[in-house]
Amino acid sequence: MPIPPCTYRAFLALLLVGLFWLGGCAAPSAPARGDSYTAARQRILGTAERLIGTPYVLGGESPGGVDCSGLVQYAYLQAGIRLPRTAMEQFQSGRPQRKVLPGDLLFFRTGNDSMVSHVGIYAGKGQMIHASSGSGQVRKVSLNRRYWQQRLVGGATFLGGTTSLVHHAAPTDGGPSG
Repeated sequence: MPIPPCTYRAFLALLLVGLFWLGGCAAPSAPARGDSYTAARQRILGTAERLIGTPYVLGGESPGGVDCSGLVQYAYLQAGIRLPRTAMEQFQSGRPQRKVLPGDLLFFRTGNDSMVSHVGIYAGKGQMIHASSGSGQVRKVSLNRRYWQQRLVGGATFLGGTTSLVHHAAPTDGGPSG
């Protein structure tokens, strides 16, 4: 007995849909935005978020108290990445980024000289997490403030690639540009 054409087509359509669905289960998922360091970025940001409210301690590099570069060093170490200790050493060692991603670093000149003196972790959506000597604790702040925009030197990453001196960078999602 022959199969009616409409039943045959319906069967074929269901079979194809099922195969496409199963094929999607076997395909590896691509990292977000072509970034193979997504897990490290998430761990860095998760650590930094958990440290919000931690006391600012000059020279500190643990959950008991941190300064700006100590916060960065500790958060990166939790992702298995060793960084230099000071903001200036981190600035000199990072790979420059014109467009930073969450987890990358932003560098600032906050003193009266031309030296890099402050570092924060870009948190995305125009915000950074940093250890503030002024407030005495780790905070998440908006980079839209004129204070930060005027002092931004640039951004850098330690997540892949080679290292070199950092010059002006801008977050990819509408944050400040240097």
